[in-house]
Amino acid sequence: MAPVVKSSRLAALDTDFADSPPVPTRVLDEDRPVVYLSSKFLFWSATITIFFGFTVGTAARNFLVYNASTQQAASHSPPSATDPVPGRSLPQPIPRRGKKVPQTIYSSKDFKKPHVDTSNTVHMKIVDCEDGTCPASAAPTPLDEDEEDSLHLPAGQHLLFDVKNVSPSFLDSERRLAKAMVDSVDQADLTLLSYHCHSLSPKGVSCVGVLLESHISFHTWPDEGVITLDLFTCGAKPLLPAVQVLQEQFGVPAAPELNWEEPVSMWSHFLRGFRPTEELEKNALSGDLGILLSSLTLDLKDELASVQTKFQRIDVYDVINPRFNSMAAYQRSKSNDGSYESLHPEFFTPDRIVFLDGVLQSTSNGDSQYHEALVHPAMLAVPSPKKVAIIGGGEGATLREVLKYKSVEKVSMIEIDELMVSTSREYLPEWSDCSDIQGSADSCFDDVRADVVFQDAMKWFTDRFSPKCNCEGGVEHRNFCLCGDDYYSANPREGHNAIKGEFDVVIMDALDPSDTVAADTIASKLYSSTRYLEALFDSLTEDGVLVMQLGESVTFDNPPEDFTYRNQIINAMERYGFHSFHIYDEDHCGFSWPWSFLVACKSESCSTKMYRTEAQVNIELHSVMRKTKSGAPPLKNFDGATMAHYQVPSRAWEINFCHGKGAPECAEKLGFGVGDDAAMADVEIPMGLDLSTPSAFVMKDVSSVVGKITKKRKSALEPYAGKYNPVVARRISSKYLLA
Repeated sequence: MAPVVKSSRLAALDTDFADSPPVPTRVLDEDRPVVYLSSKFLFWSATITIFFGFTVGTAARNFLVYNASTQQAASHSPPSATDPVPGRSLPQPIPRRGKKVPQTIYSSKDFKKPHVDTSNTVHMKIVDCEDGTCPASAAPTPLDEDEEDSLHLPAGQHLLFDVKNVSPSFLDSERRLAKAMVDSVDQADLTLLSYHCHSLSPKGVSCVGVLLESHISFHTWPDEGVITLDLFTCGAKPLLPAVQVLQEQFGVPAAPELNWEEPVSMWSHFLRGFRPTEELEKNALSGDLGILLSSLTLDLKDELASVQTKFQRIDVYDVINPRFNSMAAYQRSKSNDGSYESLHPEFFTPDRIVFLDGVLQSTSNGDSQYHEALVHPAMLAVPSPKKVAIIGGGEGATLREVLKYKSVEKVSMIEIDELMVSTSREYLPEWSDCSDIQGSADSCFDDVRADVVFQDAMKWFTDRFSPKCNCEGGVEHRNFCLCGDDYYSANPREGHNAIKGEFDVVIMDALDPSDTVAADTIASKLYSSTRYLEALFDSLTEDGVLVMQLGESVTFDNPPEDFTYRNQIINAMERYGFHSFHIYDEDHCGFSWPWSFLVACKSESCSTKMYRTEAQVNIELHSVMRKTKSGAPPLKNFDGATMAHYQVPSRAWEINFCHGKGAPECAEKLGFGVGDDAAMADVEIPMGLDLSTPSAFVMKDVSSVVGKITKKRKSALEPYAGKYNPVVARRISSKYLLA
């Protein structure tokens, strides 16, 4: 029996109980044992117990989890009678050198189902790379801080990959497919933690792999020769390079006796999750390029080049859209079977598409339509243009169109990105092909008349054509001098001729002035610098012309253009003294929407030439163009009929203009002949006329028939001279007057 401490002996207790609280006064049972515990004893007992439990639990967890992760798990079900290789082993993934694999916990559950022959799980083998035992092919791939952080963001990239005409024996081999998956993940610089595969009955294999970055999975149909694969990754590491890896690993050709074609793949890549707006603005895959890559219905989507330069990212793709072409027709065009496709292969080639920073820039199917629309209306508006400047145009197609003119003596092409030109030479040779132009070189870049300058166009023009001002002497040139806005407002036209221009035509073929581009891009800087736009005006001769592309055309329900880059450009150029502005659309540029262009005329003669008749334009083209060596027409799309279409702005431009301006001419229906103030001639004036200077409103047709305008109607037009106004500009017909 344990010793009993009686109440009569409380004073003799050990000193450890000295600090114990006083015992309540009560009557104790002398035969009942009583034990008193101090607070210290209770505290230390609890601490030691918790520590012991934690230590034992951690040791057990580490032993069970890490021991399992370093060994290949045995098959969860015994091999069936149909399994040709009992106990076969599947390849085990190994981390690449330099990859830090975090601690993970594995859990799984198998469900016994019919038509499943085997079920195997394989874990990553933990290897100490520091001792040199990592695979020789593994290259160090340390993650930078941004990549490390991006692994934990709720965003990723998704790749869907389908292949047909694949070897049936390969598609029914669990071991070969597992090896292809392991090798694909390794070559894509991803980390495969574990994977699980099922061989199905009668045929087929399904596998899913858990990546450090997310997952990979696939399923096969051996008899049909088809495999579909799904790969998702988190983080900033590009997933597009994995497309080529998957094609090499899973595109195994079928045996010759099956008489199948070569493996054909379709794939789709798109961004997933949620990203900050500023990141999306700078991500090339969030724009036009991302839309193309996300399509899974294209017969061909082949990346030819992806080049990151100092200034921009350049992507070039070959594409076959089944809406307009087919892979079968393309294959026939390369044969000699006597089919229509083989006799006319130029109609069935893939469409080659160029992207800059993810923005669609040009297509081989729309190359001629776009560049002819950009160049020829402006070139024909100048009598015998000799000197031309091109801003941008790194593909060489704008240069090609300019060099077709007999009168051209020098073309200064100012392109900021030299790699753009070298990439175009290699992957876009048709864009700069001048081999068929008499008197030119095989490549337009090598023509003796071409002066290609690799420099910032903004600096190039402002250094050469910025005005020198002396406000005290009353000779300020214009707004961007020392005098400021007040002086400019009081003297809007003083000093316009202080600088003698050099170029007959200036062509802006830079990125389109979209309001969705980031503020620090090349395009935003080019189109938002008013000093630069002023320098362009000063670089022109007295009869000079400035032409630029304005991007997607407006629609009837677009918000007003008042706060867009395009409106800023037009407002700035109105201040500089341009005589007239002419906006037009081209519907066949190869983009998803009609494209708009703007011609700014510095003199009346340019404005007159913009509205010649269809016959006049055709005759002019015949006389000013260089002949071709082949005898083919030098232009594919542009002619007099096309120019007639360009002479009238679309109705959408007029409606959009009135939405924003609320201008009187919108309410008064100027040009329709309604009311006394209508800008209507007293006599019917034939098509092809133009407005002269504000002091002499006279229109002339090809027969020199003169229609005079009454003073009242003349005064109604004066406020619109030298202004962009599609409301007035649309009034070109057999009756209506243009301002």
